[in-house]
Amino acid sequence: MHKRWLWILIAVLLVVGVGAIGVSVGAQRPVPWRLIRNFPLDVLMEEAHTMNDCLECHESSEFHTCTTCHDDHGAIEMENVQFYAGVVFAGDVPNPGYVLINDILPYRDQPYTHLPMIDLLAQQGVDDFESVTMTSVDGGFVTVTKENLTPEALLMPYKDGIRFADENLHVSAWIKGIRRIIVVGRETPLLIDGQATSMGRLLIGPTQLIPLEQTDVMLKSEEDGVVRKASAASHVEGVPVYVIVANPAFTQLTARDASGKETTLSAEEARGSLLVQFRGQVTLALPGRGRSQWITNVVELKTQ
Repeated sequence: MHKRWLWILIAVLLVVGVGAIGVSVGAQRPVPWRLIRNFPLDVLMEEAHTMNDCLECHESSEFHTCTTCHDDHGAIEMENVQFYAGVVFAGDVPNPGYVLINDILPYRDQPYTHLPMIDLLAQQGVDDFESVTMTSVDGGFVTVTKENLTPEALLMPYKDGIRFADENLHVSAWIKGIRRIIVVGRETPLLIDGQATSMGRLLIGPTQLIPLEQTDVMLKSEEDGVVRKASAASHVEGVPVYVIVANPAFTQLTARDASGKETTLSAEEARGSLLVQFRGQVTLALPGRGRSQWITNVVELKTQ
């Protein structure tokens, strides 16, 4: 019991002490005083225990914030997340990203639950388009043009996810386990060596995955004291630049963003680069650089 209160006292002193030091050295973000007011002392004690355990394997200079893991590797950590719980909504859409299955079919446990595809598109801000492509987890895909997409083209529950069916289309065009919905719009705001196109058109062609920020992680077992290691990373999927430019053997690649700024890269710097939709923007992903150095809001690529 005395040990428990000792840890609580240490946690409080750490919060107060570090805050005081931060203020004394002019830190712009001192420790918030409301920590003590808003969090139970047991929680602060548990955090102190956790930090102490981490120091058995890590140097304090190597610590990162919770955001690093939760934003980049959240799917690895979250429990009870179903395999088909989200669908990637991409291409020529206002807000590319993930759409949760429960947002598409909130009453999936009720009989006859369905949502017309055109209603989903409208909900996502897509008013006019040329086609919709749906890809499944097993690699299959179906493309339906706007004139062939009737109000009877329905999204319905399938296991943890959704499936597509339309009595007006041949059954071979029905698809289960949808993981991506790619929209091709009417407009072509992207220039690739003078050829007008769009991300929707590019994404239904050849794509590629590249790994991001691979990190070694470790944990010391409380049972046998052994430190075991693993490697965690994430992927981004996009269109290989060498596939879409006019001259795959280019010596220079110039990217222009929406503000008119141009960035020129050598062939070596641009090697393995992809055009991706990253955080809602058309982005030139460069495997040799961190994400903060990627070129965002790209509207044109030119090669020499």
